[in-house]
Amino acid sequence: MLRSVVTQLRVNIPSAPKAAEPDIDLDELRATLDELPEMNATKLVSLNRRIVNGDYTIDSQRLAGKLIELESSLDSE
Repeated sequence: MLRSVVTQLRVNIPSAPKAAEPDIDLDELRATLDELPEMNATKLVSLNRRIVNGDYTIDSQRLAGKLIELESSLDSE
């Protein structure tokens, strides 16, 4: 299935190389996908509904703090 998706993407992108198939290690891809955290579908649907209804507000102070924390953690590595 992944190869068909890549092939379809190539069809839609004129500058994409057409000759060679991508070297995809499906086992490595599966392992990487398995490492991703699980998503809470109920929370996602609820958040989407709030955004669509205009009920979702962003706490800019909290967001700024989280961005600063993230940047600090990247600088220390």
